Amino acid sequence: MLKAKDIMNRDFDAVSGDTDILKICRILIKNKISGLPVVKDGKKLAGFVSERDIIASAGIRGFSKRKAGDIMTKKVASVDENAPVERVSKIFTERPYRYIPVTRKNIVVGVISRKKVISRLLGQYY
Repeated sequence: MLKAKDIMNRDFDAVSGDTDILKICRILIKNKISGLPVVKDGKKLAGFVSERDIIASAGIRGFSKRKAGDIMTKKVASVDENAPVERVSKIFTERPYRYIPVTRKNIVVGVISRKKVISRLLGQYY
């Protein structure tokens, strides 16, 4: 059975709640990604900040002074590294996420993208 740890990206960027929005934008653009895990106390999952969060806050006064903790999604669906890929797929069908953090005891150890799930599932048939 294929598990989250088998397809997760172990090389990922994360930011703290104090990271300013302009730095987040630079990371997203540089890495051609649409979101980042927000961590606290090292690597514990605190939230997720996405392009959608940034766009939603763009019209707010003081936009450029905002931090990840101000705009992030706090209730984030994440999966344990041993979760079956079917569980990951179900989250992607139920929520508008492009990425899902993968955790081990609430520590972020990877990130899975929708694209990676599709690629791996197609790889089973082609």
